[in-house]
Amino acid sequence: MIRLASLAILTLLLAAPVTFAADPLGGWRGNGTGIWPKGNPPLTWHRTPKGAMEGLRAQTNRPTNDQPGDAPTVEKGQIRQWLVLGTFPVKDAVAQFDSDPLGGEGSQQPSVGERIAEREWKLASVKPDDPDVFGEAGFPWLDLVPLVGFKEHQLGYAHSYLYSHKGGRARVVADHSWGLKAWLNGKEVFRAPERHVALGGYPALSRRELEHWTDSSSIFEVQLQPGWNRLLIKISTPGPNGHAEMVCCLRIMDPPDVAYESENIAWMTELPGRSTSTPIIVGSRIFLMAEPDELVCLDKASGKILWSAANNHYEALTAEEKSAKPAYAERVDPLVKQLKKETGALERTKLRAKIQEALEEIDPGRYKIPRDGHFNSHFGIVGYTMPTPISDGKFVYTWCGMGVAACYDLDGHRQWITPVKAGPLTYASCPALADGVLAVYLNLLFGLDAKTGEILWEQPKINKNTAALLSARLAGREVMLTQLGEVINPRDGSILFRPRGNVSGDTGWSPGVILGDTLYQHKYGVKQLTLFDFAGQSGDKWDPKQLVSIETPDELNHTPKGGWLDRSTAASPLVVGKYAYLIDMYSELCVYDLEAKRVVHHRKLDLHGFTHYNALAVAASPALIGDRLVILDNQGTALVLTTGPEPKLVHRNVIATQIERKIPLPGQEILAYAPPIVDGGRIFLRGEKYLYCIGK
Repeated sequence: MIRLASLAILTLLLAAPVTFAADPLGGWRGNGTGIWPKGNPPLTWHRTPKGAMEGLRAQTNRPTNDQPGDAPTVEKGQIRQWLVLGTFPVKDAVAQFDSDPLGGEGSQQPSVGERIAEREWKLASVKPDDPDVFGEAGFPWLDLVPLVGFKEHQLGYAHSYLYSHKGGRARVVADHSWGLKAWLNGKEVFRAPERHVALGGYPALSRRELEHWTDSSSIFEVQLQPGWNRLLIKISTPGPNGHAEMVCCLRIMDPPDVAYESENIAWMTELPGRSTSTPIIVGSRIFLMAEPDELVCLDKASGKILWSAANNHYEALTAEEKSAKPAYAERVDPLVKQLKKETGALERTKLRAKIQEALEEIDPGRYKIPRDGHFNSHFGIVGYTMPTPISDGKFVYTWCGMGVAACYDLDGHRQWITPVKAGPLTYASCPALADGVLAVYLNLLFGLDAKTGEILWEQPKINKNTAALLSARLAGREVMLTQLGEVINPRDGSILFRPRGNVSGDTGWSPGVILGDTLYQHKYGVKQLTLFDFAGQSGDKWDPKQLVSIETPDELNHTPKGGWLDRSTAASPLVVGKYAYLIDMYSELCVYDLEAKRVVHHRKLDLHGFTHYNALAVAASPALIGDRLVILDNQGTALVLTTGPEPKLVHRNVIATQIERKIPLPGQEILAYAPPIVDGGRIFLRGEKYLYCIGK
C-alpha cells in the first residue's frame, strides 16, 4: 500500500544515434548510460611500480642456475608452493621458540624429498586467489597440519625460493596462528613467538570497518637481492587451550614508497575513505563519497579537495534534540571537531571509534542500529557510501546507507538533512531524482521532496534494489527505474510497470539502461537481455511492447563438469548501435546482436581481478569512450577494445598503486568498482584510496 505525507520499430530504434538518450543527470554511471561519444581523452595510461616485486617468481626446488626459468609468477603477493618440514616437539613453544633442531636453520637450501633431522621436506600448496570462485570466505592459509600433523608445543618449517630481477626492498604482511620467525638468505628478519591474527578470514574485513579496528598483522621488511633468494619461516603451535592450528597467511609486496613509471596521469588525489560509488561531475567540480558518510567536493582541474561534509544520524539531530542531551556537547562535539581537522587515516579511524562508542552510550536506541546479517558480513565491499550522489546541476543530493539523505549547494552549504527510518541496515542504492522528488532505497523505496527533504511517500512493494535507481524520461514523462526494471511514478511512488517473472535471487545487482523510450533490461546476470518499448504509454498502468528477449547459449550456464553456474553481474548493459555489451563478475564478456536476436560472441577477457567474500573481480559497467569500449577489473587493469560483434583488444592499461597494508591482502589498491567517468579530454577513475585523472 502506498502512503502519501515489431521489427520496424526495432530497426528504427537501432538506427538511432547514441545521443538518443535523454539529457542526463549526474548519478549512476555519470550519465546513466555509460556512453561518452564526444570524449577524446588519451586511451593509454599506466602507473606501474618498479621495485623488487616486478616479475617476482617463486619455486620449491633448489635452483640449478641463475635464471628464473619457468618458475611461476607470484600473483597478488601470494607464494603458493612451499616445502614444509616437521614436526619438532619442544616443552614450551614460546620459551623454546629459538631452539634450532636443524642445526643451522638459516642455512637450509632444500629440494622436495630431501631429508634432514630424520624428516622429509614435503610439498605444500596454498589455495589460490581464484577469480572464478565467488564468495570465498576462507583464508588462503599455508597449513602444515595435513602434512606434519598437530600436537601442542611443536615447531615446523616452510621454505621457498624467490627470484627478483633487480632486487630491492619488499614488505611482508602475515597472520599466523602461533609463533612465526623468518629468515631471508640466512639472515633472521622477523621474530614473533606468539599468535598474531588481525584478519583471519575475508568476512572479518566487514567487522574491521564497522567496528573501527586498527590492529595490525605482523609486518616486516626484507631486502631481496637480484636473482634467487631463500625464504625460510618457522611456525609453532601453542600449549593447552590454544588454537589447534599450524597456519600462516603471508603476502609479499612492494613498500608504499616504491618508485613508479607513469603515463598520462594528470593528477591523483588521496581521498579520506574508500567507496564503491561513482564520482559525478557538476560544472568545474567533482563530487564523490568516502566511508563512512562523507560527501567530498574536488576541483576538476587540479584534484584539490575543496570541501567535505558528513551525513549521519548525529548530523541530522535538530537543535532541540542536541540540547536535550548535554552529553552530546560534552563528549561528542569535541571529537567531531577534532575529526574534521585530522587527516591521518589511523587517527581518523580511532576518532570514529570513540565517537561511535560515545553515541551508543548516550542514545543506544538511535545509534546502535541493527544490521542485516548478510550486509554485516559484506560491509567490507558494500559500505555505507555505495550510493552514488546525484545532481541536477544546482544542488548535490546524497543518500548514506545508514539511512540519511541530504542536499547541498555546490559550495557545500547544506540545504536540508533527513533521517529515514528504514529498518535494519542493509544494501542501499544510488538515489534517483525526477519531477522534484528524490527517491532513496533501503529495504523499501522512499520519495522525498527535493527542495525540503520532507518524506512524501514510501513504497514497500519495491523491496529489492542493490546498486542504483535510475532517473529517466520515458514516454515523455519523468520516471524512476529500479534494478529489476520496475518503472515508478515519482509523484506518488506508484508502480507504472513491473516486468513479469522477476526473480529474488542475487544474480545481478544493477539496473538496465534507457535510450530514448527503450529499456534494455538484463536478468539472471548476463543470461538474458530484454528490450521494452515504452513509446506512447500513458495513464497509471503501462504495458510496453516487448521487442526482443535474448538468452545466452546454454554452454555459459554450466561449469566444465556440468554443474549450474550463475553468471552474476554488478554491471549494467552498454548499448552501441545494434550491439549490447555486458560483462559478468568472472570477466566473461557477452555481445548481444539486437537485430539477429542472439548472443554472437562471448569470451573470458584477460583480466585478473581479486575475488573473495568482500571483493568482486569485475564490477564496473562497460563504458564507451569515443568509439572504444573500456572494461575494468578491480586490480587497476583497463582493457580498451573495438566495438562490433567481436571486440578486439586495442590497449591494456594498468594502474598498480601499492598502498599501506596492515593485513595480508595484496598491496595493489582496489581499483575500480566504479566505471570510468569522462569529461572531454579526461577520464576519472575511482580507487580505494585515490581518485585518478587520466589526461594530458
